[in-house]
Amino acid sequence: MEVLVTRAAESQKELLANLLQFYVYDFTEFTNIAIGEDGSYPKLPELDAYWDPASGHHPYLIKVNGEIGGFILTKEIEHPRKYSRLCHFFILRKFRRLGAGTRAAVDFLKSSSGEWELSQLSSNIPAQAFWDKVIDKVGVEGKVSVRIEEGRRYQNFIVKMG
Repeated sequence: MEVLVTRAAESQKELLANLLQFYVYDFTEFTNIAIGEDGSYPKLPELDAYWDPASGHHPYLIKVNGEIGGFILTKEIEHPRKYSRLCHFFILRKFRRLGAGTRAAVDFLKSSSGEWELSQLSSNIPAQAFWDKVIDKVGVEGKVSVRIEEGRRYQNFIVKMG
């Protein structure tokens, strides 16, 4: 299985917006988000920022065997310390449990050394298990810091160089 993560071009913004609908739908299992009267879920308010170079946001698309398979959205944080936040990660259901998500996440993080933060909803136990496995496979420097805050489980870690 070929899994490729590439930076999303601005011309792919609508594609990403469409994928975000599936992402939000999947989260309704853990949240109380209601579908709108128009049959769509709320839009990601900061979506446009992912194509603003000054914002520190970065959009990526995941392809599995040449087919759109998901996305990764990150943001660089500068204050009070410098780190990267993995804000959103999504794999289409047809590629789950095949290793595509793990491979995309591991390959992406291994190619992005430095300090990282990611989080999962406290109630989303499958996501917590997924990210524990990913972080273990990435190989981090030192310990992984874990904290629970406002209904979320946060993990901070440093990805080793090379």
